[in-house]
Amino acid sequence: MRPFAAVAVGLAISAGCSRQGDPPAEATSFFIGVDQATLPEPARSTVASAEKNIALVLRGQPPQCEPDVSSAISDGGTITYQCNGYALTVVQRIYQLGDVFGAIYGPVVEFPGGDFQIAHTRFYSNEELRALMDPGNGL
Repeated sequence: MRPFAAVAVGLAISAGCSRQGDPPAEATSFFIGVDQATLPEPARSTVASAEKNIALVLRGQPPQCEPDVSSAISDGGTITYQCNGYALTVVQRIYQLGDVFGAIYGPVVEFPGGDFQIAHTRFYSNEELRALMDPGNGL
């Protein structure tokens, strides 16, 4: 495990740049400005599936795709799932931020061709990650 001072610096800088200390508004879609109804198939179903699985992972639940057990990394639990039209890696990497032990956790979606990824990872303390992963968390 290694401390990551740059994250703390980045957090301090971004906190100072936000308007009146308000956090940025959460988007309801991970594909901003895309009207899914106008997408041709199979793009429409791929985008809908990716959004559904991203949301599941953000709630601490496994995605509804086939796990690629050969992709498992002993870094805290990172594993890649093969979904219809994309790969979804659930990053769960042991990390230390100052004196706080925890993990970097969240989904990373990669589409065929590897030309772009959508990632939504965050640092969670051990306690917060356990609470997120608790089946009774109500999320």
